[in-house]
Amino acid sequence: MNAKVGAIIAVAILVAAGAAAYMVLKNDGASGDIDVDLEVFGNADRDWKIDENDAEIVEEYIKAQSDGNDEKISELEGKMSLRFADANNDGVIDGRDAEQIRAIAGGTAEHLWFLDGIQKERDMDLDIGRIGAEYFTNTEMMLILGQGGNVVAVDNAPYVCRDFYFDEEQRAGLKNMVNMSMPDYDLVNSMDLDVLLVFAPLTSAKYEEKQEKIVGCDVLYLGLYVPDLTNTSKSNFIQGILKAGYIFGNVERAEAYTNWIIDHRDKLLGMADSIPDGEKPIVGMSNYTSTQYFMNETYKTISLYKSGDPLGQAVILAGGRNILGVIGGDGDTSGGATVQVDAIFNDDPDVHVDYFFLHMVKYTYGGSVNPGVPDHGYTTDDYSEIEAAWKNASGRTLITDEKIAMIAGDFRNGCTGGILLAAYMAKIINPDAYSSIDPVGLHNEYIDWMGIKDYNIDHNGVFVYTGYA
Repeated sequence: MNAKVGAIIAVAILVAAGAAAYMVLKNDGASGDIDVDLEVFGNADRDWKIDENDAEIVEEYIKAQSDGNDEKISELEGKMSLRFADANNDGVIDGRDAEQIRAIAGGTAEHLWFLDGIQKERDMDLDIGRIGAEYFTNTEMMLILGQGGNVVAVDNAPYVCRDFYFDEEQRAGLKNMVNMSMPDYDLVNSMDLDVLLVFAPLTSAKYEEKQEKIVGCDVLYLGLYVPDLTNTSKSNFIQGILKAGYIFGNVERAEAYTNWIIDHRDKLLGMADSIPDGEKPIVGMSNYTSTQYFMNETYKTISLYKSGDPLGQAVILAGGRNILGVIGGDGDTSGGATVQVDAIFNDDPDVHVDYFFLHMVKYTYGGSVNPGVPDHGYTTDDYSEIEAAWKNASGRTLITDEKIAMIAGDFRNGCTGGILLAAYMAKIINPDAYSSIDPVGLHNEYIDWMGIKDYNIDHNGVFVYTGYA
């Protein structure tokens, strides 16, 4: 990280010793069991993958039905999913389902049936060549699965960062879809996409509208917007990664990446659980935008993110307590709540916030540039703008001893479900309990997952600024 005179990047100080020990993870390593009941038709045995065991249990079931063996049928129905055993989703469990399962497991399936990120049944032709990826989450997921060469269109935010994400050959054919919150459908249709991966289903242009108006294209929401990493088996985020592995023909890598996330989740969550609740710092996850208090004092509201959001997940994994849980209004959904400043800054000692982390988005999903938001993220190494923003936010009249940290929008909108932010945050709010955590090394591992070369967080990028050691 860049050194600053007069304003120290706390994270750089805390992790400098550990950064030298960074080792690139072997991304093609064997995967372990994952606590997920994969929502792909063919997953007859209710685990995280499609394999020979699914085909065999389907064949056992077919034979038991043929033999009229009610005892065996009852036994099998107790341990299998009848819904997902119907691998071709035609309403009948028969030999064709076993064939489809073996084709999925062998990577030769031409079609796949599954549930999307809002639990709707979908079927997709797996002959995929031209991919459109909305926002950073989907763009990064495609890079992780080795699909960078097939991504031919992104919206404006990742397009601005194309020099980081894509190599020269990939950039040559890359198109800008611009505003995918309110799309120019003629523009998008001119790109002849096979698949469009949607950032979130409830943006200005709804999921169903895009499915209707983008022609000849599978419009798909994988579910990557809601991580819920504290409850893996219920996480649409983890489901989305695993499903993407089957859709884009890279199952082993999807499973390995899932295990990477879960392994780090487990380590962070174990450290968080070791801290008594009464000793956990109170954290407010808010924004730095032109219409809120931290940027402009004439506005008397702030947004606070819920525990189901990537930002809220980071608080849990970093051993903090979300202020929304103290004042009420927290929840397991993504997004947050807008509150009046006097709900947070008052004389009640129970609602005192120890740390505010201010999420920044410069290039929006709507194709615009947020005024007053400092340059940050992978494409800049200059801390001058974020330093000025930190001074501004820290100078608000109601701020007394609350500590302010500016955080890159990449942490909420990238494909790690809050893991990276949790590591950085933990070193700030609980440095002793998380002394063995190296966020810079972890961040470099993530860049390696995306296949980005010649980039090192020790020297590149602007992601966290605290202004104090």
